Formats: sequence, structure tokens, C-alpha cells
Amino acid sequence: MNVTATDLLAIFIFTITMMSLVGTMAGLSPIVPAAIAITLLSLWGIDIGFWQGKFGAYSQAWLRARSPKYRERVSYHEAGHFLAAHVLGFRVVSYAIAGIFGRSLGEILADDAFTGIEGGVEIEIVDAPNSSNLSANLLDRYSTIYMAGIAAEQLMCGGETEGGIDDMQSLRKSISHLPNPMTQERWALLNARNLLSDRRLVLVALAEQMLNGATVEDCCQTIEQNLLAPKN
Repeated sequence: MNVTATDLLAIFIFTITMMSLVGTMAGLSPIVPAAIAITLLSLWGIDIGFWQGKFGAYSQAWLRARSPKYRERVSYHEAGHFLAAHVLGFRVVSYAIAGIFGRSLGEILADDAFTGIEGGVEIEIVDAPNSSNLSANLLDRYSTIYMAGIAAEQLMCGGETEGGIDDMQSLRKSISHLPNPMTQERWALLNARNLLSDRRLVLVALAEQMLNGATVEDCCQTIEQNLLAPKN
């Protein structure tokens, strides 16, 4: 489940409200929780007004990125996209495991494109994925890449997924013109799972490389080396 900055604010306010109720019973002055609530609301208003909520998004991403388990999950998700794209013949232009890694708060606040979304894989576009003129083969390849992140999480993280909402929305937009889009969506997930399952060791090696900040070229080399490696 993705928790937004607004959700966090609501949780804080609820907690402070409970503190006020319990604190009154314990003899704590109600001024203390009220002052905390006013401060939080002021900070939230400043963040929304001056930084379009980026400070809250950064805080959320920073907190989540502290967890090694979460970083591992994100690395598998993005490695799934990367590996599927490479195998299906697309050139990967860039990738990011988490949008805040290696960047200061000042850089984040100055970045108009930052939304708090962690990670992403950019590929060289042959034809626009949402074009109704795409060939069936190209649409199938795009669909598989869209679902590869979710498929990787399912394969490597016990069947559970946390990311992929944006992937799903992009896929549904690109296949909305089809007579049975849900059939295409289910097929894409199954195809992505099969593609990654057959290359599980490659996926693990690639995720480790991406988590360590390897270049796109090094990641592609890792894929090729592991694809050529003899299977035990």
C-alpha cells in the first residue's frame, strides 16, 4: 500500500488528537498537542504552497528507502522491466532504483518532475505504446514490459506486490482500444512471469547490479553474461 504525504498528515493529526484526549486525563496541558498540530499543519501548507508537496513525497520516499527489504523489492521490480525490455529487443536508455538515491533534498525540491515515485526504467521508444496503429507483435512486447515489474515482485517476493500502479495505468491506456483489454492484460502478466521465471538467475544478478548503481552498459553486459552462462 502506498502512503501519501496527506495520509501521513492524517495519521499524525489522529495521533495528536488521541494524545490530547489521553493527555488531558493524565494531566498534560492541551496546549502541547495543539501546538504540535498547528506546527504540522503549517509545515504541510508550506510544502503544498511552495514545493507542491515534494517535501512530503521526499520524506515518504526517504523513510521507505531506509528498509533493505523495500530496496530489494524495488530493485527486483525495476530489474524486471529492464530484463524484459532487453530480452524483447528494446534499448534501455536509463534507469533509477529510487528517485531520491544520490540526490540531496535541495536537488529534489528544485526538480519540477519529482513526484516521490521511486524508480523507473526508460526505454527507446519505437512507436508510441498508446498508438492504435501498433502491430500486434509490438503491442504484445510493450504490454509484457509494462507488467514485468509486477511479475518480478510476484516471483521474487512471495507473490505480493506493492508497486506497479503506474505500470498498470499505462498498460490500460495503451490497450484501451482493444475489444477485450482485460484479456491482453492477463496475457501480458502471464507472459512476463514466464519470461522472468525462465531467467530467474539473470534477474537476481541484474537486480544486484542495479541496486549497486551500475551503468546501463554494465547491466546489459551482466544480462548477456548470465544468459550465456551454462545452467546447472
